[in-house]
Amino acid sequence: MICPNCKTVNSDSARFCEKCGAEFLPETQKPQSSPVTYAPPSGNTPSMMSGSPVPTKVQQNGNNNVTINKTTLIIIIAVVALLIVGLGVFAIVAMQGGNSSTDFFNQEIITDAEGEKIKEGRGTTEMAVIDTDGTVRTIKTDRSLLTPDKILEEYTLVMNKLKNDAPGFSFTRYQNLPTDYQNVGAAATIVLPIIEKYVTSKTASETLAYPAGNSDKLPLPYSSYGCLLTDTAKIRNAYCEVLEKDVYKIVITLTDELNPQINPAGATTSTSAITAMFDPYDAATQITAISELAFNKIDFNYTGCTATLIYDCDTDKVQSINMTMNIDITANTLIGKLQARIVDICEYTDITY
Repeated sequence: MICPNCKTVNSDSARFCEKCGAEFLPETQKPQSSPVTYAPPSGNTPSMMSGSPVPTKVQQNGNNNVTINKTTLIIIIAVVALLIVGLGVFAIVAMQGGNSSTDFFNQEIITDAEGEKIKEGRGTTEMAVIDTDGTVRTIKTDRSLLTPDKILEEYTLVMNKLKNDAPGFSFTRYQNLPTDYQNVGAAATIVLPIIEKYVTSKTASETLAYPAGNSDKLPLPYSSYGCLLTDTAKIRNAYCEVLEKDVYKIVITLTDELNPQINPAGATTSTSAITAMFDPYDAATQITAISELAFNKIDFNYTGCTATLIYDCDTDKVQSINMTMNIDITANTLIGKLQARIVDICEYTDITY
């Protein structure tokens, strides 16, 4: 054995050098050589200048060293993240039963017995509206019924269905004479009693009960349609209010119209916006009332005419209708110019399908 200290040759069984006395270590206790490591290149090497990825060392079992590409590492991390998100979505769907169908607003889509979609799920939002009395308030409304054209389309669909279904209903019609709008001067004591003869107060009005099948008594009375209005320019104000789950209220107020023309029986169109939605108060009766004053000219200006429809938005079945018309009467008579307002109100209630 050669001494590693003084290079003296000793016997193979010697434990110490015969010359310097150095101890010979057993083979198992000799130090191991260090593993080779890789360091990233420093400086602007050609590979870095060209955008080539820098190798990175990772440690594996058995103290073996391997390198992987940084781009590959990023891809692996992204794939793992996507897998985690996918598993989360799968878990949510599983919790919901896996067969739920939802629309953009996370509302369940309604289907018939065969699974066919019959109406989109609805989502709500808030908006400010102006009521007919000028009150501004915030309501909950349907996102799909925010514009006059969509509201008129919905109103027409529901009213036409009402005429086709022809359910039973109760009907009440009455009139008011608001004193703030009467301008008859010194002739008031003569004129107003004459006008009052031709109006019926709510307390004096009779509620008529119609069984199913009387579609001609529903709006519009002389047409098979429930609404003939198509021109949204004739709408002054319109909104849809969500009263409760599935119960909507549509309110439409029309622009003023002077002397609207009555539609003929069986009309499918209307030149008048008023008579395209309303059953006008009997103009002949009004003229008869004023004629006792020997008028020369008389005009009927329909203003603030408002239809209020309450219905089930899923079945399109109507619960109630209120149709209010303000009729401003202007007459040139032998005793001077007279002005008066009649408020005509039609109520459809107790609607039974």
